[in-house]
Amino acid sequence: MDEQTLTHADLARGAGVSVTSIKSYRAKFPGFIPVASWTKPIRFQPEALPVCARISALFAEGRSVAQVRAVLAREFPENAAERPAEEVRNPFAAGISERSFQEFFQAAGKMMQGMAALATAQARADQRLTRLERALEDLASVQAQGAEAMTRLAAEIGEWSAGTARPRKVVAVRGTEGRTETYAFEERVEPAPESAPAPSDLPPESLLGLPVAIRTDRGEFLGVPGRLSLAAFAAALERQAGSPADWTREDESFVLTLNLGGAVHALLFSAATSPSGVEVALLAGLGLDGREATPAFVQEFVRQVRERMDRA
Repeated sequence: MDEQTLTHADLARGAGVSVTSIKSYRAKFPGFIPVASWTKPIRFQPEALPVCARISALFAEGRSVAQVRAVLAREFPENAAERPAEEVRNPFAAGISERSFQEFFQAAGKMMQGMAALATAQARADQRLTRLERALEDLASVQAQGAEAMTRLAAEIGEWSAGTARPRKVVAVRGTEGRTETYAFEERVEPAPESAPAPSDLPPESLLGLPVAIRTDRGEFLGVPGRLSLAAFAAALERQAGSPADWTREDESFVLTLNLGGAVHALLFSAATSPSGVEVALLAGLGLDGREATPAFVQEFVRQVRERMDRA
C-alpha cells in the first residue's frame, strides 16, 4: 500500500467494512472523503480513512444519513467540488456494472413486449365482446318479433274460430239390416240482425267517401294502401268483428265503436287536409277499453286491418 494514498480496499480494511460499503459512503458523503488521484484505481488521501471509520461507527449506532452528515460537518472539512464532473456522467461510478445495466435493459425490453402483447389481447377481447353484444341484441329482437307474431296469430285464430264454428248434432239411425249409421247435421247460425244506427249519428257521405289516413308520431300524414275510403274501412272492420259497429257523433268528429279480439275499440274520425292539400278522413284517435293508443299502435292496427282484407 502506498504510504501517501489509499485505495478502496485500503479504506475498507482500515475501517473494518467491505469495499461496497466504502463506495456507498462515497456516494452519500463525497465531499468528506478527499480523493488524491482519479487514476485507476482511484486513490484517496490519508484523511479519508478516519472519515470512513467514523461513518461506519455512526451507522452502527443506527444513525440516519442526515444525522451522519450533520456529525461529519461538525468533525471534518467538506469539499463540495471534490467529485469530478466525469464521475457524475459515468453510470458505473456508483458500483453498478455494465453487465447489470445490460440485463436491466433486456428485462425492460421484454417487459415492453409483454405490455404490447397484453394491449393487443385486450383489443381483441373488446372486439369479441362487441360482436357478442350485437348478437345478443339481434337475438332479443328476433324473440320480440316472434312473440308479437304469436300474439297476432292467436288473435286471428280466435277471430276465425268465433266466425266459422258451427254447432253439430249427431243422429244415430238403425238400418233394416241391423247396421247403425250416424249422421252429423250442422245447424246454420243465422247472423244477428244488424241494427241500423240512427241517421243523425252516421257520418255524412262527404266524410264516408274520403280516403282514410293516419298521423304518425312525427306528425306526418300516412294513407291506407289503395286509398281505402272511410265507408270501405268501416265495413271491413265490421266483417272482421263479426258484428255491426256503432257510430256516434262528437262535435265535428265521429266515433266508430266495435269489439275486436275481446277489446272495445273506439275509432275517432274527422275531416282533415294533408300538408299536400288532399282531403282525408283522419283517424285522429283510437281507444282500447277506454285507454288511448299511441300513434305507433294506430299505425300497426291499420296495417293489420288492411292485411286481413287482402287475405279475405
